[in-house]
Amino acid sequence: MAASLPSGDAPRRPRGRPPSRSWAFFTTLVEPQKLPSATCRHCQQLVNYHKKWGQARTHLMKCAQFLRFIDALPPSEVPEWYLAEINRRQQSVGLIRSNSGPFPAVQTQIPTQTSFKTIQPIVPISMVPNGQNGSTTATIGQLDEKKFEENVAMHLFTTMNVDQLVEGDEFQVPFLVQAIQAYSREFAMPSKEKLMTELLNRCFESVKGRVDGFFKSGLVPVSLSMDSTMEDGVAVNYMANLASSDNLPIFLESVKGPTSGDAGADAEWTARDVARVVGKLSSLVTGCVLPCSVPQSRQTREILEKQFPAMYFHGCMRDALLALVRRIFVPSSGAPDTERKRSVTLPFSQDLQQFALQCADLIFFLPRRHEKFPYLREAANSAQNTMHVTVRRRLTVEDGFSAILQAEPFLDADSVLNQLFADENCSDGLHEHHLASAAHLQTQFTRIVRGPQFVEKLRKYLEILRPVHALLSALSGEANSTTLPLSEVYSSFSQLAQQYATNTSLQPEEKAGLQTLVRQQQENVLGPAHLLAYLLDPVLLGENLPVDTKADVEQKLMSSCRADGSPLSDTDKEALYTQYMDFRKVAYNQKTNRAETLVFRTLKERKKSSLQFWFTDGAKWPALQAIACRIFVMPVCAFSSTRVIAESTVDPLLLREKTDPLTSAKLTYVRVNARQLQLAEATGSVLTPAVHNPQLESDVKVITASMVV
Repeated sequence: MAASLPSGDAPRRPRGRPPSRSWAFFTTLVEPQKLPSATCRHCQQLVNYHKKWGQARTHLMKCAQFLRFIDALPPSEVPEWYLAEINRRQQSVGLIRSNSGPFPAVQTQIPTQTSFKTIQPIVPISMVPNGQNGSTTATIGQLDEKKFEENVAMHLFTTMNVDQLVEGDEFQVPFLVQAIQAYSREFAMPSKEKLMTELLNRCFESVKGRVDGFFKSGLVPVSLSMDSTMEDGVAVNYMANLASSDNLPIFLESVKGPTSGDAGADAEWTARDVARVVGKLSSLVTGCVLPCSVPQSRQTREILEKQFPAMYFHGCMRDALLALVRRIFVPSSGAPDTERKRSVTLPFSQDLQQFALQCADLIFFLPRRHEKFPYLREAANSAQNTMHVTVRRRLTVEDGFSAILQAEPFLDADSVLNQLFADENCSDGLHEHHLASAAHLQTQFTRIVRGPQFVEKLRKYLEILRPVHALLSALSGEANSTTLPLSEVYSSFSQLAQQYATNTSLQPEEKAGLQTLVRQQQENVLGPAHLLAYLLDPVLLGENLPVDTKADVEQKLMSSCRADGSPLSDTDKEALYTQYMDFRKVAYNQKTNRAETLVFRTLKERKKSSLQFWFTDGAKWPALQAIACRIFVMPVCAFSSTRVIAESTVDPLLLREKTDPLTSAKLTYVRVNARQLQLAEATGSVLTPAVHNPQLESDVKVITASMVV
C-alpha cells in the first residue's frame, strides 16, 4: 500500500486547470487570471476584466493596436481563439440577417498560406442584393472603382509579357475584358497611357507599402546586398533580405555605378550611395554585403564601418571565389593597372589555358555535359575574363573552368572510348564515308586522351579546381539560398589554403602562389561578422582560431554597440562578458558531453541554424542574444539581382529601350517584388516556432525589443 503512495519529494500537480496561454496576447503580467484588472500591452489602457478571459478578449477585439498587430502576423501565427471569435461573430451576423431580410453581403478573408493578412472584424463590401427573379449585375457606382482598377493593373503588370506592356498603343486581353463586363457592364479597361502612368504609380506605391510592412513584420533586422552588372554600363543593384523569410530577397533599386577609374573616388561614391539606401529604409538594417572583386571594395567597407559602427560589412564569398578562379587562369585578371606588376603569377597558367581549350574540344563528345554550372550563369563576360589561348582561339575563364571540371570522366579514357566508339554505335545507319570519318575521329580522339601527361595534367588541375567548385556549389543553391553558414566562411578559406599546401602533385612555388591567392581573396571577403559568427556558433565556438586572432575577436565582441549605434554602458559590458562566458561553458559542455544527443546533432548537421538557436535558446543570455541575432542574419553572398529579375521574366534592356528610366524602374520594382512577396508569404517565417514556444511566450516582447525590430 505504501508503495502506491506518491513520493514526498515528487512535485505535485497544481490544483485547477492550467492558465490559458491566450493571456500573453493581452498583458505581460504573470498570472493575470488572478487579478481583477491589468494594462493592455497594446493600447496601454487599464482594463477591468474581473479575472475573466472573456472580458479581456472583448477588449482585444475592440483594440485598434491589437488588430493592427494581428493583421501583420503570418497566417500560421494567428491565435485560434481569435479565429473562433471571428467565426462566432460572423455566424451571429448571418443569423440576424437571415431573420431580418436581405442585407448587403459580407466578404470574409480567410487566412491562407499565401497571405499575411488575417480575418478582419466584419468588413462589409457594398453589393446589390439578389433580386426576386434571379441575380442582378452590380453597377460600377457601387464598387470601389479605384481599387478595382488597381487590382486589374496589378494583374496586368505581373502576368503580361513585358514587351506587350511597353510596345504599341493598345494591349489585347479579351477574356479578361469579358469576365469584367459580365460582372459590371459599365467598367472599361484602362487605356495604355493611364495604365503606364497613373495606375503604375499607384501600384508602385501599393507594393512599396507592402514591402515596408513586410520588413517591419520580420522578427529580425534587414540585411542589404549589392551587386553590379555590366549591361549598358556599370549598374549597381540593391537587394534587401529578411533571414526569417527563407532568403527571398526584395529588389530595392538600380543606379548607375561609378566609372571614374579612381579607386578612392569610386569608394567614396559607393559608401555615400549605400548610406543613402540605408537611410531610405524604415526598418533596422544590420549590414550590407558588397562585391569584393572591384578595387575599391575594401576602402568602401572601411568608410562604412566608421560611419555605421553598429552595422556589419563584408565581401561576397561567391564573388571572391570566382575572382580566385580568374586569377588562377589569368594572373592579372581584375587587378588594377598599378598592381598588375605585383600580381601573383602561377607557373602553370599558360599551360592551364592550353589544357582548358583542349578539354573544351573534348567534352563536346560527352553525352551528359553541362552547358554551364549554375553559379557561372551570372558571371560577367568582360575582356578581363577572356583568354587569348591561340591566335585564332579565345576562351572565357568560366568556359575553361567548366571544361576542365566536366572532363573528369577522361580519367578513365578506356571507358569513355568504349561508350563513344562502340561498333554498334558507329556502324548502324552510317554510309561508308561516314564510317571513314568516324574512324579518323576515333584515331584523333584516342591520340589526345592517351597522349603523354594528359591524365596526369587532368588529375593535377582537377585537384586545384575541384575544391573551389565544391565551395561555389555550396553557395549556389536554388532560390538564392546557400548551404554554407556565415560561421564557416573563415574556416573554408583556411581549409582551401591547407589543401593546396598538402597537395603532392604541386611544386613548392605553385603551392605558395595558390596559397597567396587564397589569402588575398580571404582578406577581401572577411569582415567582423564572419569571425564573430565563428566565435558564437554553438558548434564551432571559434575552434582552431589563432590565439591572437581569437583575443581580437573577443575584444571586438566586448566593444559592440547597440542596434542604434550607441555604445554599451559599463554595466552592459559586464553583463555581456558574464553571459558570453556562461554561453561558452554551456555550449562546450554540450559539444563534449552531449555530442550524441538529438539537440546537438540537429545543430551540427545544420538542420537548425545558428540564427534559430540564438532566437529560440538564447533568451538566457539577452545581451549576447541581441548581438548574435544581428550577426547571423547577415548573408554569406550578395543576392543575385540578375537571377531574381530573370525569374520574374523582366528584361531590363528591353524596358530601358522602350520606356523612360523612371517607368522602367517602377515596372521592374512592381513585377519583381509582387512575386517575391507572394513567395515569402506562402513559405512563412523560419523563426515561427520560436513565437509559439511556451518557454519564450513571456519573453517575446523582450526579444523583439532587444533586437530593436
